[in-house]
Amino acid sequence: EKGLHFEPIQFYLDFFRYGCPPHGGFGLGLARLMMVMLGVGNIRESVFLFRGPTRLIP
Repeated sequence: EKGLHFEPIQFYLDFFRYGCPPHGGFGLGLARLMMVMLGVGNIRESVFLFRGPTRLIP
């Protein structure tokens, strides 16, 4: 519907096939923390190398 291609991130999606893997914390992330501290509205403006759906693997 939105034209997303799941092949590049299939390894990541397979982690959730049988439920969420064990983890701890709340997953705020440094990029989101910097976004709030800098007062910007877009996470791409707060980090040097944004890792989104088009850039999941560095």
